[in-house]
Amino acid sequence: MTRGPLPQLVYKILCGRKLEALREKAGLLQEEVAEPFGWSQPKVAYLESGTSAVKEHDLEKLLDLYKADKASRQLCHSLSTDARQNMPRRKSLLRNKFKGKMREVVDMEFSAATVWCHNSMVVPGLLQTEDYMRYIFRAFRPSLTQQQVDEYTDNRKRRQKALENTDQKFWFVIHEATLRSLENLDGDNSVLKGQARVLMEAIDRPNVELQVAPFRHGYYPGQAESYMIFGFDTQPAVRVTYVEKYDGGDILHGEKNLARFTTFWEHQRVHALGPEQTRPFLRGLSQP
Repeated sequence: MTRGPLPQLVYKILCGRKLEALREKAGLLQEEVAEPFGWSQPKVAYLESGTSAVKEHDLEKLLDLYKADKASRQLCHSLSTDARQNMPRRKSLLRNKFKGKMREVVDMEFSAATVWCHNSMVVPGLLQTEDYMRYIFRAFRPSLTQQQVDEYTDNRKRRQKALENTDQKFWFVIHEATLRSLENLDGDNSVLKGQARVLMEAIDRPNVELQVAPFRHGYYPGQAESYMIFGFDTQPAVRVTYVEKYDGGDILHGEKNLARFTTFWEHQRVHALGPEQTRPFLRGLSQP
């Protein structure tokens, strides 16, 4: 099963990195690049960081200024074209069932080589049971219609198909509070038990690692954060972080933010129980 096509964002980042390397090779500062074109320094920074896609005529100006060689020109034009291509608008496409940043998240879930996910209070969508999904959606305010609950549930279940691709590697760290919050939902522990069983089954997938960070291990850095780090095996490699929020989320790919969340991740996976220690923990939650 092949991975999905690379998202536009990854091409923007790759193009920006190449432009930054060419600028540094030419011995120019961002301010010195901006001045002759009447640009602001932040515009150059946005292009190099992948925050903005470079337009064709701007790209030509930059490549001429940097005296780029033929191979570098061809690479930059190819990356720039891919970064600006319009995504298909077919309603049948899963990404188009979502809005805003979630469209990019869905693209990355199906195309990243690695997906690292930490959740502090909600079970990751890729691992949720249908009962849990429906409970979450019914808890929205203002309340959703039954049709919306059905639609959102179906879309989330379709996202879970990403886990079937053994060419991708998924690693989840879930805080114990996430699971304890399921106790006595709707008056019993059936949702918790079903969710615990699904998580145990996930451990046996060849491309999935899953760990629980228990209360007894105490506090760890980034404990309150829920985020995903997507890794792409491009040359050079690219990582993108999605930070979840109640009403949406932020996609971050600046070096400082990536360093911060990568540091969180390194601490969190060491702090949590190993997969084989997580299994009996989950078994205890799944039993009557």
